[in-house]
Amino acid sequence: MERAKIYKKTLLIDPDDDRLLADAAEHLRNGEVIGFPTETVYGLGCDAGNGEAVKKVFEAKGRPADNPLICHIGDKEQIKDIVSEITPLAQTLIDAFMPGPITVVMKKADSVSDQTTAGLDTVGVRMPSHPVANKFLKLCKVPVAAPSANLSGRPSPTGARSVLEDMDGYIYAVIDGGDSEFGLESTVVDCTGTVPVILRPGAVTKADIDAVLRKGETVMSGSLSDKQTPRSPGMKYRHYAPYAQVEIMKMPEGTKIESDGATGSDGRIVKSSFTVEDLKKLSDEEARELVNIASPFILRSREILAVNPFARIGLYCGSEIKAIYDKMDDKILSAHTEFCTYGKTVDVSCASHGLFEGLRFLDVQEVDVILAQGFDGEGLSVAYMNRLGKASGKKEELTPGMPAPARPERMPLDIDSFKDTNTASVLFIDDNNTSLSVCCESLMRRLIGKNEPYISSRSSDTGFELYCESAGLTAMSGVEPDEKMDRAVKEITGYGLGYIESRRANPAIYDDNDLILTVRDEQAFEITKAFPEIKDKVFSLSTFAAANGLVMKDSSGRVMSVSIPDPSGENFETYLHTAKALNAWLEILFPYILKELGASRI
Repeated sequence: MERAKIYKKTLLIDPDDDRLLADAAEHLRNGEVIGFPTETVYGLGCDAGNGEAVKKVFEAKGRPADNPLICHIGDKEQIKDIVSEITPLAQTLIDAFMPGPITVVMKKADSVSDQTTAGLDTVGVRMPSHPVANKFLKLCKVPVAAPSANLSGRPSPTGARSVLEDMDGYIYAVIDGGDSEFGLESTVVDCTGTVPVILRPGAVTKADIDAVLRKGETVMSGSLSDKQTPRSPGMKYRHYAPYAQVEIMKMPEGTKIESDGATGSDGRIVKSSFTVEDLKKLSDEEARELVNIASPFILRSREILAVNPFARIGLYCGSEIKAIYDKMDDKILSAHTEFCTYGKTVDVSCASHGLFEGLRFLDVQEVDVILAQGFDGEGLSVAYMNRLGKASGKKEELTPGMPAPARPERMPLDIDSFKDTNTASVLFIDDNNTSLSVCCESLMRRLIGKNEPYISSRSSDTGFELYCESAGLTAMSGVEPDEKMDRAVKEITGYGLGYIESRRANPAIYDDNDLILTVRDEQAFEITKAFPEIKDKVFSLSTFAAANGLVMKDSSGRVMSVSIPDPSGENFETYLHTAKALNAWLEILFPYILKELGASRI
């Protein structure tokens, strides 16, 4: 479905701003689309009785119109206005689980638009427990039809920032209600008959429902054919999928899973940390269990790198798995691996809470494949594996009309958004600092700007500012860049080198930078010979690539070096070829430079 921006910028609303909340509710009643928080994921809301508004939701999501939307209410009294029949079964589940992460499917009333239900005679009704959602829905005074607030097919958003990544300019406003508690969409139960049918698993499990009904009659729905209209969102199409391919790493049989039967929590998810030092405190049996869980990640990662030494791998795993990687101290494997840890490895509640944001985070790191922890349980694990299974769907399985997979849009972020800020700088070194090193500086500035913003890879509360500069071992200070290199860089980036003047490298410049990259190997050797105390942060482009396992071989199998000859005295085409070669290498090296400096994209 075709998407078109209708606003210059989507409004971000503070939940304590009563005036703007009322304004958002009024705009919703007048046919606009509003993003709002719930305890499961963020929703994309519109007036459920307004067919034209429902079309706007489908357009914003790029979503096929044969997928029904759920009606959200702020008061149980609204149910009678949107359904024609409440069966005894439905009433029992409403009394037991609303407000909460459950959607009850009932026969719809005529007041609900056919566009909302995709032409079905049933409607899903949900009353969120999130206080901001409840407040907003009461202000709306109409049932609010809402799917998850993401571009169709992508991971659902559990924070306002993720909504903006997909929806900025496509909807009127987003209400920022903080992180969602559960992280997975609601359980959807068809209650139109005498036996409950779970159409989509969620935090309210089969066991929870059976316990309330005091009989084990609840059944799970199967999959749909292409010609069937789903009775619930998430039944038919490839969902929740990042751009990178997702592979599921199974846990060893018999692993004891925690929080599998929990219906809910107090709203606080404790993301436990675990370090190499903590590994030493484990019993032999505990250590063996963790190694068994970590082994599929390690073996699969090595298989991937054996086929493609340039592959980048994302791990969605427990913090203990990362600690095992750290203890291994495999520099090549670590260089190619980006981690998103959810907390304790066997805690499916923590894994569920962080799943969608974890997939989004790893996608932003531009990994090629994501290895995600699987769970073999019967409670919350079923919902988690349902979402993860859909996320691991092949790209060629996309339904016609859905948006092609793409990485999330990057959103500007003020440094004031963080509790603290780290800084780091890269220094490029050549001899004269008028050609190759200034070219690297300019190209790196462009890469830094293109990939902003950044956070510390050690703390999500810490922003990260990156800088770069250049100098020359034999340079004369104040000399303007080579005119032909200036033209070449301008042709690649649109910006020249006019702001740069050469300067001679010295100890103070070395101290001011966190990573020093020389154009040629002998230059790195010269620096480390003169200043051995900084050898750990000095590399040539070639040795930095090799240290990170980025090895290229020619047709005869010989390892190729990152060798960039000085184009001085040659024609412009040689300069342009040289600048393009440097640009290609820096783009390859950029994620490894970020990792070396301790930064991550966000």
